[in-house]
Amino acid sequence: MVEDLDGKIARSDHPRMLGTGFLDICSSRVKRAFGYWDGLRGSRIMPARADIDPLQIPDLLPFVVLTEVLQEPPWLRYRLVGTRQVQMRGFDPTGRAVAGNHIGHHLPSDTVDEVLLNYWIVIGKRCPVYDYNSVLGPTLDSGSLDIGQVRERGTLLLPLGQDGETVDMVFCIADVDHA
Repeated sequence: MVEDLDGKIARSDHPRMLGTGFLDICSSRVKRAFGYWDGLRGSRIMPARADIDPLQIPDLLPFVVLTEVLQEPPWLRYRLVGTRQVQMRGFDPTGRAVAGNHIGHHLPSDTVDEVLLNYWIVIGKRCPVYDYNSVLGPTLDSGSLDIGQVRERGTLLLPLGQDGETVDMVFCIADVDHA
């Protein structure tokens, strides 16, 4: 799996960074989310979902997505989707598969392979992935729930695992604002 994953990463020209190099270019919102996650994990590879206390990050909650890693298709399912994330997509994908319900689902060019690759990197390598592909959300006439068009300016995906070793959930934060 990791060999195949490395090959897919090498063949991709999608704008993403693995590890923590993104901290030099990301928004303060994304930095704050990483700092929170990093503090929770301590000496572990990753914290558990149960470690996250929404009362400690109320300002980040509208931008957060928790994605469940399943043992069978559809493999990835949205477990919790923040309000700004819902506005960006134009609908609430909670409980749905990531494929077809991700940010950018409305665009003519299909981004699902790169979105899924971001998840597989987090799961397989157990490391942060920062996707800095700026995506415009749908306009009001094409399904946006927001007044005015919104833009995703960077998304950070972070591993979560109950045992601190195996990724069973992915914590995402997207910097979403008006275009």
